[in-house]
Amino acid sequence: MRTTDIIRRAGRSLRQAKTRTLLTSLAIGVGAFTITISLAGGQGGRDYADAIVNSNTDVRELVVTKESEDTGAIAEYNPDAPQVTGPAGASPFGDSIEFLGLDDLESIAEIDAVTDVTPNYSPAVDYVTTEGEKKYRATVSTFSPGVSLEYAAGGVNDDLADGEIILSEDYAKALGFSTPADAIGEVVQIGATKQRTLFSVPQTEEFSFTVRGVSSESGLAFRSQGSLLVTQQATKDLYEFVSEGSPNYNRFIVASVRVAEPGQAEEVKTILEEDGYTAQTAADLLGTVNTFINVLLGILLGFGALAVLTSIFGIVNTQYISVLERTQQIGLMKALGMSQADVGKLFTFEAAWIGFSGGAIGAGLAVIGGTIANPYISEALGLGDIYLLIFTPGQVLGVVIGLILISIVAGIMPARKASKLDPIEALRTE
Repeated sequence: MRTTDIIRRAGRSLRQAKTRTLLTSLAIGVGAFTITISLAGGQGGRDYADAIVNSNTDVRELVVTKESEDTGAIAEYNPDAPQVTGPAGASPFGDSIEFLGLDDLESIAEIDAVTDVTPNYSPAVDYVTTEGEKKYRATVSTFSPGVSLEYAAGGVNDDLADGEIILSEDYAKALGFSTPADAIGEVVQIGATKQRTLFSVPQTEEFSFTVRGVSSESGLAFRSQGSLLVTQQATKDLYEFVSEGSPNYNRFIVASVRVAEPGQAEEVKTILEEDGYTAQTAADLLGTVNTFINVLLGILLGFGALAVLTSIFGIVNTQYISVLERTQQIGLMKALGMSQADVGKLFTFEAAWIGFSGGAIGAGLAVIGGTIANPYISEALGLGDIYLLIFTPGQVLGVVIGLILISIVAGIMPARKASKLDPIEALRTE
């Protein structure tokens, strides 16, 4: 018999046992649904993580800290290595941080391919306010052109001027502006207190900034949320005012190192690590997030694999029952000249049809359900237009083809049994 005739006959045989075929297909469909949703979630998660990293970091920047040795032993007191203190004071087991000094920054700047070294000034400001309004606690961060922001009003297309500031929507509302647009062009003051030294008293000053833009909440740009963004020079000026003369002046925990080309980031990272620094690139951040996503994806795929494993036994059972019910029919087909190989193909194609039906039903429902659910998931998580379930034709087709192959393997033993039936004995079976 021609292969096409065998395939059509296999389809007709399954239609004669619709209920059993449908139930077996649905068992496979559960696994197909779980696997398809898992793959879509993994793809969406990786795309989302990639978008977050690219929106909040610059591929030409490295985050650098000074490598510190933590042996777990009681550490000797070193007045030149300030301790990190918690509520109960410094830890006696050496919870110290090695600070980056000016000499470290100069050394890093001398590396080939490094174009700029900027310490994380992190000025400890007191509040932000505007004329006639209350004072609110605030944190100040450096605006980076390489970080993507969404704006509710105003915006920065090129670069921020030293006397300008970007507020978040929450700050604009708290400072009394009716709409984000009302804040554009207005002046806000940032209050900062100079740290007390041995021969000085606390001194508080206000620094004025003109609002250039109001950033809106975004599913990607997390870096700006809750911060007031000013230029690097403005951040440095605030830091100089607050920290000059204090013990930790010009000692930095983190520095941002910028290279000329994105491909040079890994090369500079290697050099820095050899020199005793710890460096992290945008790719490192993405790899960490993707590792977590892959672990979750593996767990979900495991559940899908269990469902498929269970359905394999269903296919074997269905095919064995079919062989028993159609023993006389098999004997008649062989008596009329159907070869042993063709009989085996018939039952193999029946198993393949079951796998195709289950895979198509499960994967199809996953795509339809996921497409419908995407907007609701994004709304619930506050992601805006970002979808977390990304279905790709290749993955969906791969799931269906994979289940067809698994079903064929599951149908091998029943097919062999059917092909080896003696036609005479089969015709005499009641």
